[in-house]
Amino acid sequence: MFYVLSKTLDVLLMPLTLVFLTFFYALFAKSPSRKRRAIIGGLFWLYFISCPVLVDQILEWWENDRIAPTEIEKKYAVGVVLTGGMSKGEIGKPPYHLWAGFSFDRAAQAFQLYKAGKIGAILISGGQGRLSGAEKAGNEGRAVCQYLIASGVPASQIFLEPKSRNTRENATFSAVILRNQFKTNECLLITSAFHLPRAEGCFKKVGIKVVPFPAHFMQQTTSFWFDKLFPSEEKMMQFYLVWHEWLGLLMYKVVGYI
Repeated sequence: MFYVLSKTLDVLLMPLTLVFLTFFYALFAKSPSRKRRAIIGGLFWLYFISCPVLVDQILEWWENDRIAPTEIEKKYAVGVVLTGGMSKGEIGKPPYHLWAGFSFDRAAQAFQLYKAGKIGAILISGGQGRLSGAEKAGNEGRAVCQYLIASGVPASQIFLEPKSRNTRENATFSAVILRNQFKTNECLLITSAFHLPRAEGCFKKVGIKVVPFPAHFMQQTTSFWFDKLFPSEEKMMQFYLVWHEWLGLLMYKVVGYI
């Protein structure tokens, strides 16, 4: 029930949906002052969620500091990689060709950590997180497995947890594998920087000690230029991801998942 409710609220409370609802209200508002306030409020919100200067400031505040594999002080038995946008699907027949997604850096960082000798194995956690059911393009975790194997990671050192549909289930199901397969209650946790606070909280809730390793940074460090004052579709997408994460974090705290 919570899973369906969370996905429904996720759609209704997204930034662009709120803009649409505000303008929809303005369209049918009978009071001229209410109509004007709704239009001004909608335009202000639309600019706020798409302005590069503002969104980059939010990202700089929210995302974790960058960490290089060399900064990890010891070797961990396993690194847990959370799925969610690493792959858009699989192309062709086995062995599959990976169609990389927006958060593919999670897989790339796991590969670098393995090659640097900081993790002994890779556990990819994540199944189908959509209400609509299985992806026609294939299984994300399986596609990433194929990529890692093709890149030189032995298949015997790659493990797949394919059942989880959200971050809480990532933690719950991964904890079982960590304890049964690896005989440990700790891991290196690899996911997008904006997603780490919720992921770390979920793993700690199920008794797993994690060392967070952020990947897929969205913040830009380039110097200011006047074009950063103009609305950007890319920044709107980035704000959407952070906004989605804030709502998820709030909801998880309310129901006691973190």
